[in-house]
Amino acid sequence: MRVINGCRAVVLGGAIVVSACASPTAETQPPQQAQLAQAVGAPERTGPPEPLAPAARQILKTRMASHARDMGDLVAAIMALDYERIAQRGDAIASDVNLSRPISRDATELNAALPEKFFVRQDELRARARALSAAARARDPNRVAAEYGHLSEGCVRCHADYRPSNP
Repeated sequence: MRVINGCRAVVLGGAIVVSACASPTAETQPPQQAQLAQAVGAPERTGPPEPLAPAARQILKTRMASHARDMGDLVAAIMALDYERIAQRGDAIASDVNLSRPISRDATELNAALPEKFFVRQDELRARARALSAAARARDPNRVAAEYGHLSEGCVRCHADYRPSNP
């Protein structure tokens, strides 16, 4: 009887140790966990989205359709850890975000309908896309995940700034 109870105690003790090792802690979480949580979390907004002139919305509508395809292709490449495609998609995104800041506030310049904050967000997106491409070229999966988190965070923040909320 003592041997059986002793065996049960060893098995029970082993199960407790294994379950303690299996529970996630800050040390066992991947380094990109915090970036992912921040990227998918709702950004803090102090008010409704900033209004954009109809001309500005029209400019962005076409751009955003192309941008959505690029981001979809990028996500597919990231899920497969296809470093070459990740770098290509990151480069394409960086080169596609190229709306020029207006030289003047002349009404003939369509980009004058966009606020300066839009161009700041665009600059951030370009830098984050380039950082993602560099991480892919380094073939570093943790850096790719972190840089993608930064990139998508920028997208969400820009959408929060300008995209009307769904009812």
